[in-house]
Amino acid sequence: MNKDLDQVVLSEESIKSIIEKMAISISEDYRNMNLTMIPIMNGGLFMAVDLIRKLKVSCQIESLKVNSYFGKEQMEESKIFGAEFMACLDCRDVLIVDEIYDSGKTIDLVTMELKTNPKINSVRSAVLLNKNKKRETVYHPNYIGVDVANEFLVGYGLDYNGRYRDLPYVCCLKTE
Repeated sequence: MNKDLDQVVLSEESIKSIIEKMAISISEDYRNMNLTMIPIMNGGLFMAVDLIRKLKVSCQIESLKVNSYFGKEQMEESKIFGAEFMACLDCRDVLIVDEIYDSGKTIDLVTMELKTNPKINSVRSAVLLNKNKKRETVYHPNYIGVDVANEFLVGYGLDYNGRYRDLPYVCCLKTE
């Protein structure tokens, strides 16, 4: 393991199992619906790819970029990039996919933006990881893979300054 990394929090095998279970629930809930999956880039891409392969329903895919962190520091205000397609989601059932529910600001921001389009049928969200911490957010994920401690995590889409996203597992970043 890399010298910057601490213990593994979620193994590759555990992640696969969690994604499979989530896919079953999502497939049941979106049966006979017009699903559009929107991964939050860059981190949500990893989960979205694995999830879409396990779904038993067809779906379209779009993507958004939301900046909310710089290194380990959370930015005061998150910003959405690439949202032009949102106007074309009429009669769609949208599933936002992100790797982690941390502060909740990303899910709030994207959900609020999507809900400004009255022609979207529904908006839900799915996250692999739910950090155990208090939040003051309006929207909460509809699908949560697993709860994790409030530690700085990397791997499976989670990064530190753009590094470690490619790890097939989730682990803690050392504090030093």
